[in-house]
Amino acid sequence: MVAWWLHQHPRHFFQASRMIRTHINMKNIQITFILLLAFTLPSIASDEHTPRGVVYGDLFLNANHSFEKEKSSLRMNRLHLGYKHEFSDSLYFNGMIESAREDYDAAGDYAGITDLFEFALGFSNKNLKGKIGLIGTELNQLQEKLWQHRYVDKVYADKYGFSPTNDFGAIVVYEFSEALSVDIALTNGEGHKEYETDSDFRLAMGLTLQSPDGLVFRLFGDVLDDKNGSTQTNLIAILGYTSEIISFGLEWNQQLNASHIDGYDRGGPSVYLSYNLNEKYQIFGRYDLLESDLSSDAETFVSNNGDGQLVIAGLQYRLSENVVLSLNNRNWISDYDDNTASYLFFDVALTF
Repeated sequence: MVAWWLHQHPRHFFQASRMIRTHINMKNIQITFILLLAFTLPSIASDEHTPRGVVYGDLFLNANHSFEKEKSSLRMNRLHLGYKHEFSDSLYFNGMIESAREDYDAAGDYAGITDLFEFALGFSNKNLKGKIGLIGTELNQLQEKLWQHRYVDKVYADKYGFSPTNDFGAIVVYEFSEALSVDIALTNGEGHKEYETDSDFRLAMGLTLQSPDGLVFRLFGDVLDDKNGSTQTNLIAILGYTSEIISFGLEWNQQLNASHIDGYDRGGPSVYLSYNLNEKYQIFGRYDLLESDLSSDAETFVSNNGDGQLVIAGLQYRLSENVVLSLNNRNWISDYDDNTASYLFFDVALTF
């Protein structure tokens, strides 16, 4: 119901959020957020604790074939290498580097793809937790848990570039109960590779409801102004269910004034399903629809050439607890030229 309403009335939500921001000074929000962190961190007691650290990471590899271009390649999609050090039961440092190049086509090289992903001070105190520094955002965390196949492809908002998945800033999460939590983040807005130069920050908020039987619902939104007065807004609604046998996710993603171009809106649904045949084998599938809505003024600056549909179907085999293999087919059906780009992938994911 919420996803349908966002699809039918995205501009109403956008106008309401603009009215709220008009009456609530963004600078005051930023100052309040900074003061909240300043008073929260010292309040965390330095309890008796033997400091300890752990190294962790993941590696995504694949062999693939493009039927359209009749080319094959062997590739590394992503490497994460991280270290988490606990100063106490409630205070820790987390650092991670990333090497990633995850486009479908084999063209390109691996030069300049290694970068910092997260270097942050984290805290957790009863129902309150958070991070400050270079942080991973909450843009895609729930979706990746429901999708279960991050090593195959990114989730919708990440894949189509709605917002950075990591950035300089801070995030606070408060759990009212096991069923309800709220998160709020203030970040630079441009991503970790860009310096903040315009004093316009991205404000993100999320609300998550979950039940003991595996049902979960989440609303997420963020706003980012620019120096020209254009406001880009992201709205995401997620409904999911997870059990020992099945995992299901349904999303609606909407971006208003994409790329800070007034009248350029884009988004659509993403639905995915995983079913465990037994302890070793799993079948999965996914469907994305990306559509653009352009005003006559926006057509001067951008086109809808990137619109289309993504279809993924695959079989997964769990070789061990930390190693999974997948044979899958991916099809991108372009709305612009009606061409279909079809790929066959054999993916390997290792976690440690």
